[in-house]
Amino acid sequence: MIFNVCPAAITRAPADRLWELLIDPARFEEWQQGVRLVSATPPGKLTPGQHIVLSAPFLARWLRFTFDIGEIDPNRQWIDLVARFPFGIVNREHITLTPAGAGETTVRFN
Repeated sequence: MIFNVCPAAITRAPADRLWELLIDPARFEEWQQGVRLVSATPPGKLTPGQHIVLSAPFLARWLRFTFDIGEIDPNRQWIDLVARFPFGIVNREHITLTPAGAGETTVRFN
């Protein structure tokens, strides 16, 4: 079964500040509650083709999931990735940051 959703929210932070948080796997733990970075290959900030392994607690166990980074546009501030979760769940994600004025940003996950 396929579900298609497009959650969005406005945050009180400038797009450039959020971008720096999103493109650094070492900082994922700051915005993904309970998540731990296991590895990033190659290491460093997000690059197309990069494979990221993360883990998170679930029912007294640590489960692993991965992000495979696709295209990135630092000028327009968007990232394409494929997230693979336990139980066969695959999420094709397009994350965009859009300045919303007065130091705010609209963040979309679709």
